[in-house]
Amino acid sequence: MQADGPPSTWKPGVEQSDKVRILIAGSGPAGLIATLGFAEAGFAVTLAGPEAAGGDGRTTALMNPALKVLDRLGVLDELRPQAAPLKMMRIVDATRRLIRSPTVTFRASEIGEEQFGLNLPNKILIPVLAKKVAANPGIEWRKSMVDAWRLDADHAHASLADGSEVSASLAVAADGRLSPAREAGGIR
Repeated sequence: MQADGPPSTWKPGVEQSDKVRILIAGSGPAGLIATLGFAEAGFAVTLAGPEAAGGDGRTTALMNPALKVLDRLGVLDELRPQAAPLKMMRIVDATRRLIRSPTVTFRASEIGEEQFGLNLPNKILIPVLAKKVAANPGIEWRKSMVDAWRLDADHAHASLADGSEVSASLAVAADGRLSPAREAGGIR
């Protein structure tokens, strides 16, 4: 399934039918960023997933290319003061094998960079992205999880926990490590 550009009749802020061009399943950082990216490119987008509860103590490491995306989406300046620069990366063999690979440390300065990227607390990152999504009239945010998927030759059909259904030409699985969307699509 692929989207071949924004539909010529689509207008931001105009009520869309339940057949949308792009459905993003998952409202974490990946889903929010994908939603914003497609919407900024002019596509009709529906995001399916609840708002974050706020107690997420995890962080997200975003490499420099991802920071360029956040800058283009207009959120990097708001995030930067809360971020920690990633100036060093350490690769550790955490296997339980008898013979392990040695630990290797890389420094951004070795490749002429100030940093590899930024590390951001999710409790900062997600609300900034969610605020941007909520402010975009071209995005419909259904604050309900996808319960079930059905795929046909032209569309992905999603049944949401609130009882509604959404069909899309393109579905993006951003619904976590144990993604029901990827499982429905046979992606392992």
